[in-house]
Amino acid sequence: MKKYDYIIIGSGPAANHLLFKLARTDRTALVIENNLWGGTCPNTGCQPKIFLEGAVRPVLNTYYLTGKGVKAAAQLDWRTLIKRKKEIWAEFRAEERSSIESDQVDTVFGSGVITGPHTVQVADQEYEGKNIVIATGLLPHHLEVPGSEYAITNDEFFDLDELPKKAVVIGGGYVALELATILQAAGSEVTVLQHSEKLLRPFDQEYVEKLTEIMEERGIVIHLNTPVKAIAKNSATYEVTAENGQKFETDLVIDASGRRPNVNGLGLKKLGIKFDPVKGVAVNEHLQTNVPSIFAAGDVADNGQMNLTPVAWVDSYHIYDFVENGLTEGIKYPAVATSTFTYPQVAQVGKRESEMAEGDTVRRMKLGSTFAALGEGDEEAELKVIFNKDGEVVGASEISINAGEDINLFAPLIGKKDPAEFAMNNLGFAFPTLANKLDVLFR
Repeated sequence: MKKYDYIIIGSGPAANHLLFKLARTDRTALVIENNLWGGTCPNTGCQPKIFLEGAVRPVLNTYYLTGKGVKAAAQLDWRTLIKRKKEIWAEFRAEERSSIESDQVDTVFGSGVITGPHTVQVADQEYEGKNIVIATGLLPHHLEVPGSEYAITNDEFFDLDELPKKAVVIGGGYVALELATILQAAGSEVTVLQHSEKLLRPFDQEYVEKLTEIMEERGIVIHLNTPVKAIAKNSATYEVTAENGQKFETDLVIDASGRRPNVNGLGLKKLGIKFDPVKGVAVNEHLQTNVPSIFAAGDVADNGQMNLTPVAWVDSYHIYDFVENGLTEGIKYPAVATSTFTYPQVAQVGKRESEMAEGDTVRRMKLGSTFAALGEGDEEAELKVIFNKDGEVVGASEISINAGEDINLFAPLIGKKDPAEFAMNNLGFAFPTLANKLDVLFR
C-alpha cells in the first residue's frame, strides 16, 4: 500500500491551493478525481462564465448606448463564441491533470472511498495518508419532478452549440440569473421560474429588485412563486408545467435550482463522519471532521461561509498551517466580497442593510449621475456603505455594471477603526475611478 502525507479527494481550488503550499515542503500527496480535473470552477462554473461574460458585457453595453452615441446594438455570434470556448478549454483540460503532478504529487482518476481514518480506496487499490482532505465541492441539484431528465444544468450549458430560440431557466440564484443574462444577450427569449418570492437571497434585496426590473425591461420574463410541477418532451420542444397550472413551451430547459454537497459514495456514513445533505460535511474550527485525521475544505464543508472560491483558498491555507505549523487559533475568514455576473451586477461585502444592528448607519452614493456611468449607459448605478456606531465600515453593496470590481475596494476597509484615514494614507487610487470617490464617501 503506497503511503502519502496527504490524500486529497477532489482537484478543485481547495486542493490546488493546498498543493501550492505543500510544494514548498517535502510532503507527498495523492489527488483523486472522478470527473473533470480542476473541479467545477474552471470547467463548468466561474471561469467559462467569465469567458462568456467577456462577450456579453459589450453587447449589452451597446444596447444601452444605442441612440446615445452608438448607432446600433452589437450582436453576439453564439456559434463562434462557443467554438472558441471549446478550443480554449480543450487545451486547459488536456494539461490540468499533468500540471499538478510532480515528484511529490501523484494523481489517480476514479472515485475515492474513505475506508478508515488514514485509508482511501479507488477501485481495487487502497492508499494510506496521514491526513485525508475531502474537497469534492458541490454538484448540481436535480428537481425531483417528472421529466427532470430533460433539463440540462450548468455542466452542459457552456458547451451548447446551438442557441435556443426559447429557454426556460429554473431557479433564482447566481447560476440561474447569470445564465439567463447570457442567453438573453445572445438573442434567446428567456423565462425564469423561481419557486419562492425572492431572487438572489444572499444579496441586498433593494438592489436585487432593481436588477429584476432592469432584466424584465430588457425582455427577460421572471415568474416568482412558481414552483415547477413537471417537464414534458414534445416532438421538437419541451413543455414546463408549474404547480399553478401555467405552461411554458421552450426549446431548452435549464435546471439551476441549486447545488448540493458532493458526498455520495465517499463512505462517510460507514465511517461515522457527520454530514448534512444540504449543508455539507460537519467540521470544527480547524476544518477537522469528527475523525481528526480527516478534513473537509471548500464548498463541501459546512464551514458557515458562502460557497465561494476564495473561501476554499482560506480553508486550504488553514489546514496547512494547522497540520504543518501547529497553528492553534481557529480559522478566521476575511471579509470576502462576492458578485453576481448579471447585467448590471449586484455585489457586496460584509453586512447587508437588512442585517444592520442598533447604531448602524447607511450612506448612499448615486453613481449613475457620474460622467463614467453616463458614458457607459449605467444610469441606475448606486452604492451603499454601512457604518457601525464607532464609524467602522461593516458592509457595502452596489448595483452597477462594474459592481464586482468596485466592491473589492471595500473588503480591506471592513473593521477599520478609521476607514477615512486608512483610505487617505494607504489607498492612492487612479482618478476619476469609483475608488477616488471614497474621499467623498468618508467626508
